[in-house]
Amino acid sequence: MLGHVLLQTQKKAGIFKDQCSVMVLTLRLHCNNIIASGIDRTTLIVQYIKSQFAALKLSIEHCLAQFTNQVPLMKLGLMTALHKLGHLGQQLLTTARKIHQRVLSLLKRGN
Repeated sequence: MLGHVLLQTQKKAGIFKDQCSVMVLTLRLHCNNIIASGIDRTTLIVQYIKSQFAALKLSIEHCLAQFTNQVPLMKLGLMTALHKLGHLGQQLLTTARKIHQRVLSLLKRGN
């Protein structure tokens, strides 16, 4: 009877050992699949970020080129405005001097 119990226990232990080995192999396979899919997803994410960065870089370069083209035009506009303001300022000074001279001449006539 003891031999029969021992034999049954050994069978159960062997079956349990085999089941554990199968579970370990299954878990290992799942882990490998998860890691592989994680690496694939990470690669896809990096490629997406890289493409977005490239598009952003092109956009920034385009804006920089536009700003580079606009700066001389802005300088030209500023120079034109300063020239016109200087001309108007000179006209105002001349007008103010003429008015001052007329007032002085009228005051001298009045006295």
